[in-house]
Amino acid sequence: MSEPQLTGDWGEAYARAHLEAHGLQFVMKNYRCKMGEIDLIMQTGGVLVFVEVRVRNTHLHGDSLESITHGKQQKVRKTAERYLQQVNHQGDARIDVVGIDTSFSPPRITWIANAF
Repeated sequence: MSEPQLTGDWGEAYARAHLEAHGLQFVMKNYRCKMGEIDLIMQTGGVLVFVEVRVRNTHLHGDSLESITHGKQQKVRKTAERYLQQVNHQGDARIDVVGIDTSFSPPRITWIANAF
C-alpha cells in the first residue's frame, strides 16, 4: 500500500472515530461507483451523512478543507446521489467534510456539517 493510501486509511479511521464519538453511526467506507468515491457514509437519526475526509500536514497549498475543488464537490454530490438511488433512501441526506491537520499534536480536526 502506498504512503498516500496509508494516510487516507488512517484519516478515514480518525474521522470515523471522531464522528462516532459525536453520535453518528457508521454505515460504510469507500463507496465507489463510476461517478467517484465517498470516503465514509454515516447516519444520524434518519439522515444519511456522506463524508469527504481530507488530511494535510502542511499549509503550503492551503489547508485540508481548501483542497476540495468545485469539481471534487460535484463528484461527491453525484456519487452520493447514485448511492441514494441504489439503496432507495427516501429520507434526508447531507454532505459533511472532515479536515485533519497532522501538523498539530494531536492532529486537529475540523468538521463541517452540510458543507456543500
